[in-house]
Amino acid sequence: MNKEVILVDKNNRKIGIEEKIKVHKDGKLHRAFSIFVFNSEGKLLIQQRNKTKYHSGGLWSNTICSHPRPNETYNQAVHRRLKEEMGFD
Repeated sequence: MNKEVILVDKNNRKIGIEEKIKVHKDGKLHRAFSIFVFNSEGKLLIQQRNKTKYHSGGLWSNTICSHPRPNETYNQAVHRRLKEEMGFD
Protein backbone atom coordinates (compact mmCIF):
# COMPACT_ATOMS: atom_id res chain seq x y z
CA MET A 1 0.00 0.00 0.00
CA ASN A 2 1.43 3.35 -1.05
CA LYS A 3 1.14 5.98 1.66
CA GLU A 4 1.46 9.59 0.66
CA VAL A 5 2.53 12.50 2.84
CA ILE A 6 2.16 16.24 2.45
CA LEU A 7 5.29 18.08 1.34
CA VAL A 8 5.68 21.55 2.84
CA ASP A 9 7.98 24.55 2.64
CA LYS A 10 9.77 25.96 5.71
CA ASN A 11 6.57 27.85 6.64
CA ASN A 12 4.43 24.67 6.57
CA ARG A 13 2.72 25.69 3.33
CA LYS A 14 1.68 22.68 1.28
CA ILE A 15 3.78 22.34 -1.86
CA GLY A 16 2.88 18.81 -2.95
CA ILE A 17 2.24 15.20 -2.12
CA GLU A 18 4.71 12.36 -2.41
CA GLU A 19 5.16 8.73 -1.38
CA LYS A 20 6.20 8.47 2.30
CA ILE A 21 9.18 6.14 1.97
CA LYS A 22 10.68 8.22 -0.84
CA VAL A 23 10.21 11.42 1.19
CA HIS A 24 11.95 9.87 4.20
CA LYS A 25 14.82 8.49 2.15
CA ASP A 26 15.29 11.82 0.32
CA GLY A 27 15.00 13.87 3.54
CA LYS A 28 12.24 16.13 2.20
CA LEU A 29 10.31 18.43 4.52
CA HIS A 30 6.82 17.07 5.20
CA ARG A 31 3.99 17.22 7.73
CA ALA A 32 4.27 14.87 10.66
CA PHE A 33 3.27 14.73 14.31
CA SER A 34 4.24 13.06 17.57
CA ILE A 35 1.88 11.92 20.31
CA PHE A 36 2.98 11.65 23.93
CA VAL A 37 0.71 9.55 26.20
CA PHE A 38 1.20 9.85 29.96
CA ASN A 39 -0.46 7.74 32.66
CA SER A 40 -1.98 9.07 35.88
CA GLU A 41 1.45 8.93 37.55
CA GLY A 42 2.95 11.14 34.84
CA LYS A 43 4.92 8.30 33.27
CA LEU A 44 5.42 8.49 29.51
CA LEU A 45 4.44 5.50 27.39
CA ILE A 46 7.23 4.84 24.89
CA GLN A 47 7.60 2.28 22.14
CA GLN A 48 10.50 0.47 20.56
CA ARG A 49 10.40 0.78 16.80
CA ASN A 50 10.39 -2.44 14.81
CA LYS A 51 13.99 -3.49 14.15
CA THR A 52 13.18 -3.99 10.47
CA LYS A 53 11.92 -0.38 9.95
CA TYR A 54 13.72 1.32 7.09
CA HIS A 55 14.69 4.22 9.37
CA SER A 56 15.40 4.34 13.10
CA GLY A 57 14.71 0.63 13.45
CA GLY A 58 15.06 -0.68 17.00
CA LEU A 59 15.24 2.76 18.58
CA TRP A 60 13.00 3.82 21.44
CA SER A 61 10.55 6.57 20.58
CA ASN A 62 7.59 8.56 21.83
CA THR A 63 4.18 6.89 22.00
CA ILE A 64 3.14 7.47 18.36
CA CYS A 65 4.68 9.20 15.34
CA SER A 66 2.77 9.57 12.12
CA HIS A 67 1.65 11.82 9.27
CA PRO A 68 -1.64 13.43 8.32
CA ARG A 69 -3.00 12.06 5.08
CA PRO A 70 -3.39 14.49 2.18
CA ASN A 71 -7.10 14.91 2.94
CA GLU A 72 -6.79 15.16 6.76
CA THR A 73 -6.21 17.87 9.32
CA TYR A 74 -3.67 17.29 12.09
CA ASN A 75 -6.55 16.84 14.55
CA GLN A 76 -8.24 14.17 12.42
CA ALA A 77 -4.94 12.34 11.92
CA VAL A 78 -4.05 12.35 15.62
CA HIS A 79 -7.40 10.84 16.60
CA ARG A 80 -7.18 8.26 13.78
CA ARG A 81 -3.72 7.13 14.84
CA LEU A 82 -4.60 6.97 18.54
CA LYS A 83 -7.46 4.62 17.69
CA GLU A 84 -5.31 2.54 15.31
CA GLU A 85 -2.25 2.22 17.54
CA MET A 86 -3.63 2.38 21.06
CA GLY A 87 -7.29 1.41 20.74
CA PHE A 88 -8.49 4.62 22.40
CA ASP A 89 -9.06 8.24 21.50
